[in-house]
Amino acid sequence: MRSTYITKTPDQAGAFLISAKAIAENGGNIVRVNYNKAVDENALFIEVEATEEQQERIAARLKEVQYLADDPGMRQIILIELKLPDRPGTLLPTLEVIKDHDVNISYINSQENGTPYQNFKMGLVVEDSTEIKGLIDDISKICEVRVLDYDGSDHLLDSTVFYVTFANEMRELLDLSQNETNAVLTYAAQVMQTLDEREESPEEAFANIRRFARFITEHTGEGFDATVTTRRLADHLMLYAIEPPCGSNMYVLEYYESLLFVDCGFGYFEPEIDELLEGLFKNFSTRRKSVVVTNPDIDNCGLLRLFDTVYVARDSYHNFELETAGRPSYRERNELDAPYIALSKIISRYEPPHLSRCAVIGRRTTDDLLEPIGAIRFGNWMFQVIAGAGGHVRGETVIACPELKLLFTGDLFINTAGLSEKQRAYEELQPSLMANTDANPGLAALARNQLMTDYAGYTICPGRGPIIG
Repeated sequence: MRSTYITKTPDQAGAFLISAKAIAENGGNIVRVNYNKAVDENALFIEVEATEEQQERIAARLKEVQYLADDPGMRQIILIELKLPDRPGTLLPTLEVIKDHDVNISYINSQENGTPYQNFKMGLVVEDSTEIKGLIDDISKICEVRVLDYDGSDHLLDSTVFYVTFANEMRELLDLSQNETNAVLTYAAQVMQTLDEREESPEEAFANIRRFARFITEHTGEGFDATVTTRRLADHLMLYAIEPPCGSNMYVLEYYESLLFVDCGFGYFEPEIDELLEGLFKNFSTRRKSVVVTNPDIDNCGLLRLFDTVYVARDSYHNFELETAGRPSYRERNELDAPYIALSKIISRYEPPHLSRCAVIGRRTTDDLLEPIGAIRFGNWMFQVIAGAGGHVRGETVIACPELKLLFTGDLFINTAGLSEKQRAYEELQPSLMANTDANPGLAALARNQLMTDYAGYTICPGRGPIIG
């Protein structure tokens, strides 16, 4: 175990030697010493690794030589580093926070380094882990903070350091603003709390979130290798299937100058999708564009801001209403999934659509597995909109055109056999981020079976993976 001793060391030669001998003679190992004469010429902070019995003997010996300032208890010094803009006054808010938490600074050191930032190293005297946890949380809301050294046996501090470090990683990887980083801190702390309550290690959970973030960032720019296939369905009617490296497929029906989309993938890929669509469709940016949403999940709805009209089932519209009002979405109502969904929204740059652009198609009125709720006309064809019972997620729909024998299934059906290696890697990651990708797996399975029966012989446009038929 580790303990930090605050000693009253005389300002004279050999003073530290007396403390060092008292510790060594009783089996202690000095792991850190902090001293700043400018702050206090007598206060010397000595952190010692030793058994509980040895710590008792060390404390007794230091008290005997009248070096012990007071009962050291379980004090320790933690070393933190603040990254602050190199301009006047930026350190003051953090010092105010430290003062408000009544935490002593054992030393502070900084030097400009030719960059727009300065790194301030501070030693903080920890007497109450709860207080230090709150302090680190509050400083993290002001600037980037790294905990460089601390007693890893303190579980409360260990958990705090874990999710603060995670938030810093997300800040750098995703180029997050301070407000976005604050949100990551909040949700990461919730994940940590849930795992603590279940006595589960945070390693795998946070590793999977990191993998998700890295997967998205690695597949932007030149790494965005979407697969695009086309089919002529009728005179002047073309179907484009766009399969991004992760997230839902995006389908586009083109009839003369009109475009109707089905789903639109992750918002993080907006620059890449924009460039792709500009290349596929002449004068894309000036055309009127509509999209039909098969479900309100973030990997189907990340780019709804690109469209003039967003066709949704009533349940999906309600989901967007909740998000716009800052309330939990359908997925976030599951307390275990909620922080993961919230983190995924930040990572994927999700924004709910403007409600004024949403056109509600219809709503369910029965308990049927698949219930027709309306239709959309595009060109010379009618596309039926059929609402599922919520097995995958409330608001799920499929879109069918009997005349063309064409079915868009959304995530009620995924062509897993046709997934690329990269897509498969992403699919395998998803279940680890949520309790289950289906809200009600049994109900979802029944709906999928009925879907394949009712629409046998149709060309299937799955939620992910290549077209079948």
